[in-house]
Amino acid sequence: MKKSHYQRSFLFLRTLTILLFISSLQSQNIIDAYLIGNFTTTLMGTSADGLILPRDLDFHKDEARQNELWVINENNIGGRTHGGSTVTYYDAGQETQWAEYRKDSYSGHFMHTASAIAMSENGTFGNPLDCQDANNSGGYFTGPVLWDSDTSVYARANQNGPLLGSHLDMIHQTPYGEGIASAGENVYWVFDGFHNAIVKYDFVQPHNVGGDNHSDGKVWRHSEVVVQRSPGLSSHMEFDPASGWLYMADTGNERILRLDPNSGQIAGSLNPYGETLAGYWNMSGTVWNVVADTGLIKPTGLDIYEGRLLVSDYSNGDIIVYDITQDPVVELGRIETGISNQVMGLKVGPDGAIWFVCHNDNELYQLTTLLMGDVNGDGYFTIYDIIICARYVLGLWELDEAAVYRSDVNFDGIVDVLDVLLIVDIIIN
Repeated sequence: MKKSHYQRSFLFLRTLTILLFISSLQSQNIIDAYLIGNFTTTLMGTSADGLILPRDLDFHKDEARQNELWVINENNIGGRTHGGSTVTYYDAGQETQWAEYRKDSYSGHFMHTASAIAMSENGTFGNPLDCQDANNSGGYFTGPVLWDSDTSVYARANQNGPLLGSHLDMIHQTPYGEGIASAGENVYWVFDGFHNAIVKYDFVQPHNVGGDNHSDGKVWRHSEVVVQRSPGLSSHMEFDPASGWLYMADTGNERILRLDPNSGQIAGSLNPYGETLAGYWNMSGTVWNVVADTGLIKPTGLDIYEGRLLVSDYSNGDIIVYDITQDPVVELGRIETGISNQVMGLKVGPDGAIWFVCHNDNELYQLTTLLMGDVNGDGYFTIYDIIICARYVLGLWELDEAAVYRSDVNFDGIVDVLDVLLIVDIIIN
């Protein structure tokens, strides 16, 4: 006697459940879908929003504000020769997206040639400065700046004095700062283009808004990690949350490095320039290595998303994707944007969309891809996707071409039980 469709479905799903527990298959990484050309490029911001020589971008770390994208400009609408600004995109990527331009009245010093931005989990953000002297006096008085992302404070407090605008703190030991990464709280790591080193900054307790007391600041210069800036380009940095390593674009040396932030020991004290600090030390014994040094020309933008390292190359606009869960790191492929001598900062959004800024054209772009495994195309992974895919495999359900494509999670050209298992794994994880 032949089994009914319902019996066959029951047996299939029971077998599927057993296989799930013995399966070691990993869920699909959405970044990999871009590598087969499966993406859409959308212009999401222009100079009309206030973009003027944008160099970097970052999403807010507060979960309640995770669709808030901050872009930092090297310049400002006022057309001054120095003094950066920001454009914040609220509901980024959604139909309700809107933009707000802001410039602190003291940005001539605190965002003088702003080159990068990094958000911290505590609501602050930092930016380095791509200049020799933020006072334009021929000295070397410049370095990373700390701000509050509270919109009632940033570019609102002390705009007419008497204090120095809305900045929270600044330490002036890094001329030509090209990149920055948040290590949590008020600790940031900076690409020091003047000393050709990677430097850790701890602002400790910020002074009052607009103040100028930096005496509790601490700085550690990892001078053994020799890097080289490329004038006018950013060298972005990011922490891998899984391993704790700090990754950076060593633009001038055409390579990608990583550093163990917990390594090294104090080799001696350094004399701070132009200010009193709680400590300024040179480090030795830093553990670091080269991640990639082939096929790169001007690596600038850099971000990490679920085991994938993404690097944008300014020279040709390619976004190179690496698997950093492997040792050594493996290049998986390249996303060709077709935009040369433009792409600077790069960031992956919470939904896996890739965002980047074009510096010279004052533009913001978003790359999106299909959610592989979202069989019914509703934008979510649910039990319904498993059921529909399973019934299709059993020959009990018809799917249109787009749904069949979304069901082929492992990209092998066949929709079968392995794809069903992967969809289950995606939902569980």
